[in-house]
Amino acid sequence: MPDVFISYATTDGGIADFVHKHLSTDGLNVFMAGISLSPGVPWSQEIRSKLDISPWVIFLASEAACCSPYVQQELGMALHGNKHVIPIVWDMEPSRLPGWIKELQAVDLRRATLDQIREKFTEIANVIKQDKTNGWLIAGALLGALIYLASRK
Repeated sequence: MPDVFISYATTDGGIADFVHKHLSTDGLNVFMAGISLSPGVPWSQEIRSKLDISPWVIFLASEAACCSPYVQQELGMALHGNKHVIPIVWDMEPSRLPGWIKELQAVDLRRATLDQIREKFTEIANVIKQDKTNGWLIAGALLGALIYLASRK
C-alpha cells in the first residue's frame, strides 16, 4: 500500500522524479504514475486505486498541474476521500492554487536552495512516517482490546 501518492502534470516529471526519489529514500512507499505503473496496466483504474488507498497526497502544484484535468480529478478524489494533501509550489504564488486547495498551507519552494528543498522533503517524510506509526499503534491497541474482550467470554 502506498504511503503517499504524487499528483503532478507530466511536464513536471523532473521535479516529480526528485520528490519520488527523496521520499522513497526516506523509507516511504510512494506511488507516482510515471514510475509505478507497469506496462499493460489499465492506468486510469490503477491511478484511482492507488489514490484511494494512499493516506497522503503530494500535489506538485505548477501552472501546468493546475490546468490539467487529470490532476484536478485526482485532487477532487483526494479531498473527497479526506486525504492529507500537501500542495507544493515552485513556479507560482500559493494564492493561485485552485479551489479548496488554496485553503491548505502550501510548501513554497520558489526561493529555496537545493539543501532547503531536501530538508523540507525530509520533514514531510518524517510527518508521514509518524502518521503511519501512529496508525499502527492505534490498530494494535484496538486489536489487543478485541483479543482481551474475546478471551473474557
